[in-house]
Amino acid sequence: MKRLLVLVSSISLVIIFLVSGCTSVTTPTSPYSPAGGDFYVCENLLKGFYVALSNENFPQALSYCKPGGATFKYANNLWELSQDYSLFYTKYDVYNFRDHRYISANIIEMYFDMTTTIMDTYGNSYGTSFYSHELILFEKVGDRWLLM
Repeated sequence: MKRLLVLVSSISLVIIFLVSGCTSVTTPTSPYSPAGGDFYVCENLLKGFYVALSNENFPQALSYCKPGGATFKYANNLWELSQDYSLFYTKYDVYNFRDHRYISANIIEMYFDMTTTIMDTYGNSYGTSFYSHELILFEKVGDRWLLM
């Protein structure tokens, strides 16, 4: 009787492990996989960049950029404009990230959609623009991904 109980318990445990997937070996997502790794890092980097621009935190926005790159120059130009037109700012919303691709081991490209809304410090809105299928490039410098 005791052997039958041990046998039934063992078979039950094996069935539970099989059904729950505990016997399968899972491997971490490859950083070259479109489902994760570097692509998630780059998406969050882009979100952080535009949040910083929306909040007019230009030093923070520049920290996401490769010095001398196109986005670095873009953020610097926006910083200069903000000093000339201090009553106005732009709110950015980036979404729908897609078509992630390694151009090389250290460069990633992806596409995204974005809206921009011009605002003034009194809360008035001066229109929203929609941008679709925008291309952005990232370069890995040392151990950090930066906007190019």
